[in-house]
Amino acid sequence: MRKIRKNLPFLVMIFLIICCGIRLKILYTSYKTYRFYKNEIARFEKENKLLLEKIEKIKNDPFYIEKLLREEWGMMKEGELAIKIGE
Repeated sequence: MRKIRKNLPFLVMIFLIICCGIRLKILYTSYKTYRFYKNEIARFEKENKLLLEKIEKIKNDPFYIEKLLREEWGMMKEGELAIKIGE
């Protein structure tokens, strides 16, 4: 009984160190998750800003619409001739 009482502070200290280690690991994992989602939010905000700018250009600029149709959809004006080189 005396041996247990004598070692009690040491055992309590070991227990607290183990509990703190577990808590620190959980905290670090949570921090990594937080950083990941913070970066994702920043990326989505940037992407949203670019999309809103594109929407405004589509609404207000007919030349931009023509550029999109030609480059992304491969459309041509009536009477134009498409010539493919290479590939």
